Amino acid sequence: MTFIPMKTDVRKIGTVVAGCLCSWAAAANGLYWANEGPAAPENGAGTEFGRSELSLTLPLEHKKRGGEQLSSSFHLDMSKFRWTGTTALQNDYFWISLPLEYRQKRGRNAEFLLRAEPGFMTDLNVLDSESIGVNADIIGRLYRRGGSFWQFGITVNREFGDFNPRPVIGMATKATRDTEVLLGFPQTRIQTRWSNDLSSYVHLRPAGGVWVEEVKDQTGSFKANYTNWKLGLGGEFHWRGALWLTAELGQMRHRRIVATDTTGAQVKATPADDRYWQAGIELRY
Repeated sequence: MTFIPMKTDVRKIGTVVAGCLCSWAAAANGLYWANEGPAAPENGAGTEFGRSELSLTLPLEHKKRGGEQLSSSFHLDMSKFRWTGTTALQNDYFWISLPLEYRQKRGRNAEFLLRAEPGFMTDLNVLDSESIGVNADIIGRLYRRGGSFWQFGITVNREFGDFNPRPVIGMATKATRDTEVLLGFPQTRIQTRWSNDLSSYVHLRPAGGVWVEEVKDQTGSFKANYTNWKLGLGGEFHWRGALWLTAELGQMRHRRIVATDTTGAQVKATPADDRYWQAGIELRY
């Protein structure tokens, strides 16, 4: 990547608003543990469905020159499902990726963001071209006084349970001196800072996935799709140095799971709305 020095700058780019509200588009650096349910399906196969997930993101490189920034990281998700009453989703499922983000200021009041996250969606038994997936965001922002902005673009993200393109639209602003608001799609987030070391937030976001797996007693590879929306309330506490502790509780909505059982048949279910929790350690620098 060649960096082109720029003479112009975005005035009051909104470091507080843009910094804490826009991390939704890429996993924050750190280690997280989450648990969902389990809940009985409203309809479809099985008697109970749940998931646990371990997530790790490590920074690799960050460069800044003039009005341009480039960053990269390593990301790993490991999911384990509990689909009682079926023989589907018996493996451990991984998303191993390399998130990349490029940001460029355009004039005094605009910014262009390009994110790409190539990776493998696999149970480690299958690792071929069918396992390759790419999340991508193309977003433009128009900044207003005080760092508030409008954003528009297109996203492709496996957390919707597929790789279909969807629009990105949102408006971010400071509702009060200590409260920042991002309203839009695919995420809405409201965050309040109570002190330099403590903040709370509420947000709505997609949290599903797609994996390619090997199914016992069957030949070939198969795809599992999980759709899930999370409405959560969380808190962040500055522990020491660059380390922050985080915790989140919430509800899951509009869930859907599609996978293959050991007979080779496709099985589906609509798990009921249920609770989840998440805890983690973030690295901020």
